[in-house]
Amino acid sequence: MLSSSRKLIIGNWKMNLDYKASLSLAQKITKDLAKKKIKNNVLLLPDFLSLAEIVKNCKNKNVSYGAQDVAPFPVGSYTGEVSLESLKKIGCKYVLVGHSERRQHFFDDRLVAEKMENIIKHNSLIPILCVGESWGQRRAGKTTDVIAKQLETAFSRIESLKGKRIVLAYEPIWAIGTGKNILPAEAVVVHKKIREIMVSKFKNNFPKELEIVYGGSVNLKNYLDFKNIQDISGLLIGGTSLRADDFFKIAKNF
Repeated sequence: MLSSSRKLIIGNWKMNLDYKASLSLAQKITKDLAKKKIKNNVLLLPDFLSLAEIVKNCKNKNVSYGAQDVAPFPVGSYTGEVSLESLKKIGCKYVLVGHSERRQHFFDDRLVAEKMENIIKHNSLIPILCVGESWGQRRAGKTTDVIAKQLETAFSRIESLKGKRIVLAYEPIWAIGTGKNILPAEAVVVHKKIREIMVSKFKNNFPKELEIVYGGSVNLKNYLDFKNIQDISGLLIGGTSLRADDFFKIAKNF
């Protein structure tokens, strides 16, 4: 469980903004946060091109920054990739791994395992591992099986998480940008199952902190439905995080 009552509110901007728009949005969010204290931790995930400049110019003690992806290798001749070390040196604290859009469009689960191994081995950034099922898998009653397999694959190269900090994100693929919404009680069932799977797998080698956040079309209309639920450690927000006022309201009130 979380070591405190502070929740993690993540804004994943994906590839929706250019450099100037990204910088402007980050400045607006950090300025709003500076004006009024909030109890939660905020994490912003800009695109690679904007990341370094935002980290440099938009500092706030309640705001951390992360990358939307990372290379599965520490360093070397891998054209087009970005290393953990480079991200760490510019001030990144987190990195997203295995988002459903990357699983769908860019690589398979084998690379997720390699990326997780790289991150855990070098202990430089906090990984946010995404898991979730499609609508067809859900209708077939395979949600638990799918997530169990994703977790098993992602951690297949890792024997111990003792002393580590890990964030898992449950993002039902069918609820991302579709208009379909999950009931909070249904999300809690999956979050509990994720924790059970992790405890069963790692036993005495369990991480120091395991946060499980929810992501799936989180917006101003539904975010409070997930508030004050013990097994939900925060939110992974997509489209709504592109609107500074809406994102700030969620970060402040969740």
